[in-house]
Amino acid sequence: MGRRGENIRKRMDGRWEARVVQGSPIDGKTNYKYLYGRTYQEVRRRKHAFLQEDSVDIHNSCASLRLREVTQSWLEKKRPLVKESTYAYYRIMVENHILPELGGLTVSELTSERMVAFLMSRRQHGRKRDGGVLANKTVSDLKAILKQILSYARSCGLTDFIPDCPSVCMRQPPVNVLTKREQARVESVLRKEDQPFSLGVLLSLYGGLRIGEVCALRWEDFDFQNGTLKVSRTLSRIPNMDMNADSKTKVVIGSPKTDCSLRTVPLPAPVFRYMQERQRKGEAYLLTGTEKYMEPRVCLARFKRLLRRAGVAEHTWHTLRHTFATRCVENGVDLKSLSEIMGHSNVKITLQRYVHPSLDSKKEQINKLPCSFVSGQNRGQKSRESA
Repeated sequence: MGRRGENIRKRMDGRWEARVVQGSPIDGKTNYKYLYGRTYQEVRRRKHAFLQEDSVDIHNSCASLRLREVTQSWLEKKRPLVKESTYAYYRIMVENHILPELGGLTVSELTSERMVAFLMSRRQHGRKRDGGVLANKTVSDLKAILKQILSYARSCGLTDFIPDCPSVCMRQPPVNVLTKREQARVESVLRKEDQPFSLGVLLSLYGGLRIGEVCALRWEDFDFQNGTLKVSRTLSRIPNMDMNADSKTKVVIGSPKTDCSLRTVPLPAPVFRYMQERQRKGEAYLLTGTEKYMEPRVCLARFKRLLRRAGVAEHTWHTLRHTFATRCVENGVDLKSLSEIMGHSNVKITLQRYVHPSLDSKKEQINKLPCSFVSGQNRGQKSRESA
């Protein structure tokens, strides 16, 4: 079977085959080189070696230098400067999207028009598994990575000009939030089942934690005297960058998404008492009650089964985070406090991305608006009737 995201597959004759981008496009078509091996690990090492050999010294300025070569050098420079998970994400974006379409171009050939055309094509047909629409966040990340690569090229003296890339018009997808009735159904199932996993769902509903943060949470992170919990780790599964590793991916436990994500989260008193009554030893992970963690994909699968038992439509775990922020605003929590609880760098992010008032809340707010026209009309009608 093929190895998704790496352009490595097993052939009918039993050999493994890797496909890598080579040279400039001919008549708009990308050129590929095919590498073969008897095992997946062997062909993966050959692919990595080819890419390393194909990269040149970036400081030797050359008019024919390809974006592929600049990008490979940029990745190597970036590796020791960012988290392992961030580097893995950069590499996936580069190998799955940027190099297949733009790798054969020279730096000078990457104009604003080409960048916009590339982002539009990725947006419309960029999803790897089925050629579907990419998420707005992914397209935005592609644009940011391209800008970083071009800035690196300029710092190396390869170009004096970085083309401006206008924002690509993207339709904002609807953001899902649990209604109050759906939330009540979910909480009813959580109370009934009363498992360690249920506590993780409850924390995201009343603390806004991300799925990776919940998976990495241990009981030692709770401060039962002050009614708070400390978010200092996140757990994720990322591609394995070690060419000699047996597995394609690995689980890493590291610092949260940003520095602002390192935070202390206060919980509502009833929720904290509920947690305290179910307290385990400090080294135990919250979701399992043991010293063995639960990784995000397993956590998400269990969450979807929970929603089906509650009779609620399918949602991602992040819906719980959106629901938490929306309920806080509906109940008058000040935005600055909410922003810090959620681990955002500023209030603007909280408002734009996570606050979604329900229709009932909108009706409640709009009914606070005084309307002298209708009240005046009613007084006039009563005066005519009495006359």
